[in-house]
Amino acid sequence: MNEKDENLEHQENIAKPEGAISNPENKISEIDKIAQLEEEVKILKDTLLRKAAELENLRKRVERELEDALKYSNAKFAKDLLVVEDNFERVLENSLLIREKPDADANLKALLDGILLCKKELVAVFKKHGISKVEIAEGDKFDPQYHQAMCEVDNANCEDGTIINTFQAGYLHNERLLRPAMVSVVSRKT
Repeated sequence: MNEKDENLEHQENIAKPEGAISNPENKISEIDKIAQLEEEVKILKDTLLRKAAELENLRKRVERELEDALKYSNAKFAKDLLVVEDNFERVLENSLLIREKPDADANLKALLDGILLCKKELVAVFKKHGISKVEIAEGDKFDPQYHQAMCEVDNANCEDGTIINTFQAGYLHNERLLRPAMVSVVSRKT
């Protein structure tokens, strides 16, 4: 090998850094690699955005569930207290007969007034904590979401499915049914 050839070979080695493109085939494979990497970046970016959206949805769902848990946490306790309210109601219904008697004992009337005050306080506490009665008027239509039919009554004067009597009041807790109202419903058998 002559000196000129050695210089040429040496210059080629200096001019071409390692991994440099020396032929068109390498150029095409490099372009393919770049396209492949860009596609991978696109896929990873899409995956990242989807995971971020899933995480945000999860955060919102957990917030809603926590809010509901706090809002309805005392529902079981409130349901147990409904029995107390029912008993107050029964005592007060029966006490009206005693209160209307002119010869009723003053101490007994005072006791009944105390019971009435206790009931009013219980109703105020219920209201404070979002517990309300399911309002039923005579002649309302039966709604299985709020009422439980205890019996059916044949009545020609009323429409089918009309409530004619309430046995026990129903209650809502923050718009969620705590206890259905127990009612009798008209069912005309023709």
